[in-house]
Amino acid sequence: MKKHLAIFAAAIVCLVDLSSCGTTSLAPPPVTAELARAGTHQHVDLATLREGRVLFVSRCIECHTLPAVSQHGATEWPRLIDEMAGRANLKSTERDAVLAYILVAHSQSR
Repeated sequence: MKKHLAIFAAAIVCLVDLSSCGTTSLAPPPVTAELARAGTHQHVDLATLREGRVLFVSRCIECHTLPAVSQHGATEWPRLIDEMAGRANLKSTERDAVLAYILVAHSQSR
C-alpha cells in the first residue's frame, strides 16, 4: 500500500510540474507574415524562416530544452549556433536557416 501511495504521489508531482510548463510560453514564435516582413529587412525569405524554425525545434531539442530566442543577444547567437551545428548535424545551409530564423525572431521579441 505504501508503495502505491509513493508512486501516486510521484505521479501527482510530475503532473503538477509538467502543467506548470504550460504557463510560460517559451515556444519559439511561429513564422507569421509579420515575422516574414521583419526578415525581408535582413534579406531572408519566408521559406528560409520556416525551414529555420523547423530545424530549430526538431534538432535542438534532441540535446537540450529549447532556449527562448530572447535568452541570448543577437551578437551571441551566431557563435552559439556555430558551436551546436556540428552536434545537430546541420549542413551549412541549414545552419544559416536556423540562425536567420533565430535572429529575426529575436528582433521581434524585444
